[in-house]
Amino acid sequence: MQINHCLILAAGFGTRMGAIGQKLPKVMWPVFEKPLLELQVAYARNLGIKNIFINLHYMGKEIYEKCQGKPSFEGVKFLWEEPEILDIGGAIHNLSSLPEINYKGNLLVLNADQFFYLQKEELYRYLSQYEKYPAALFSYRVDSSLGYNALEIDSNRLMKNIIKNQDLSPGKFVETYTGISFIKLPELPKITGKSAFFDSVCPFKEKDIPAILLDKVDYWDFGTLKRFWETSFKVLRTYRDNATHPFLRFLVQEKALKTWKINLQETSYNAKSSGVINLNPDKLIKEMSRSIIMSGNESSPTNVPTIWWNDLSEEVKS
Repeated sequence: MQINHCLILAAGFGTRMGAIGQKLPKVMWPVFEKPLLELQVAYARNLGIKNIFINLHYMGKEIYEKCQGKPSFEGVKFLWEEPEILDIGGAIHNLSSLPEINYKGNLLVLNADQFFYLQKEELYRYLSQYEKYPAALFSYRVDSSLGYNALEIDSNRLMKNIIKNQDLSPGKFVETYTGISFIKLPELPKITGKSAFFDSVCPFKEKDIPAILLDKVDYWDFGTLKRFWETSFKVLRTYRDNATHPFLRFLVQEKALKTWKINLQETSYNAKSSGVINLNPDKLIKEMSRSIIMSGNESSPTNVPTIWWNDLSEEVKS
């Protein structure tokens, strides 16, 4: 089995990132020193995938321009969804119908705003158990209180249903879809236009679609304002407890995390005060607390978690 192509989903509207997300595309939010999208491209390359695609829609021009000229995006192809966003199913068919692809090969789909960091050997070991299926989803165990939907899976690990979070009891551990999927493109029907992932790509009520449980893999989710905050500080705490963690080694390797800027005593980054991640290289923070400063200058100290970007700030509500 071989993965020929990778699609990194980057067409979303960023509505879960507050006011800053309306100005700064979510995929360009920084994981310390590097944007999410740049790190996802690096991750796909680490998996040995040569054909990498990124779909664009909302603020697509801004994303494209920020990527142009960067060596890390060399050879990456951008797929524009205009005039309407195609949804995930439509995005996959849009890629599959390209003349150079023509529904051939195997595709790995990644979300730009979250990482399930797997080594190449681990990924292929997981997939080798499900070679006979047309597609496979990756799942993960989470607390239902965190807002995720649940997958209903039978004893053969085949998908049966999706249970909305509102229908789940709080505090219950469930399996949820990670957003990562493996698709055999020759198995797809050839369709065009907008379509939902579970309708046109993984119709589990019509085909056998397994869910592969990532039970020994850490989840690094930057997909909402709150999760971006929590995961950024999780990186610092993990470095304190396990500096050789694979995901941290990846961040250091890609020059996204500069270890000499980490203040373990204060759980801070490029700051002398407690609980601050300062990504403004021109300013050393001494008096702020409970802040992530992505760029620009902060206005004043705050007692609530706050993210700052240029002239905008956004409180992170619990």
